[in-house]
Amino acid sequence: GGTVAAAGNNGQGVAGVAYTSRLMPLRALGVDGSGTSYDVAQALRFAAGLDNDSGTVPQRPADIINLSLGGEPFSASSQALYRELRAAGVMVVAAAGNEASTIPGYPASYEDVLSVSAVDPQRRLTNYSNTGAMIDLAAPGGDNSEDLNGDGYPDGVLSTGANRDATGLRFGYSFLSGTSMAAPHVAGVLALMKSVNPALTPEDIDTLLAAGKLSDDLGIPGRDDMFGY
Repeated sequence: GGTVAAAGNNGQGVAGVAYTSRLMPLRALGVDGSGTSYDVAQALRFAAGLDNDSGTVPQRPADIINLSLGGEPFSASSQALYRELRAAGVMVVAAAGNEASTIPGYPASYEDVLSVSAVDPQRRLTNYSNTGAMIDLAAPGGDNSEDLNGDGYPDGVLSTGANRDATGLRFGYSFLSGTSMAAPHVAGVLALMKSVNPALTPEDIDTLLAAGKLSDDLGIPGRDDMFGY
């Protein structure tokens, strides 16, 4: 949430990629990350204004959904849901995963989802990022194991956060690294694009991305399994 929309132009903390955008934070998993792909699917359906178990829909559906999560196996019903989201005009962005694996991970590897790998501040693929045929593009994921500019801080992605103690939540800023940090960079840029052209569709994004109009080409020329487009 901070990477997308942390308040900007205020001389405080960090600024989100699209800091005048609005967030629809939905609780799909428990405090400890427990939950099921069904729970995530219900949150997705609600966000997109589709029928869901709550019997309610938001006054205004989400334009973009960021999924900094993973772990479910492939599911035909989930694939059908992402197809339904795309048909509704919703852009879905997901973290490729942090296992340094080429095995497809979900939900990022579903068709109709933008799968995001992670690069470090030097635009090199990080040592943790998943890769493979389903990678669509790469974005800053940070690397807390490095301090390449020697500023005394890790080269992770600095964003808003909170820690829980006996008195409750204590809010602050922290450096994190992972494809979960890369995905919201993409979601934030899509939000900026959508603010300029409200008619922008998932199909438009696919076409522009494949044509090389949205990103700098890293790695071998054209699409590749590390950086996507």
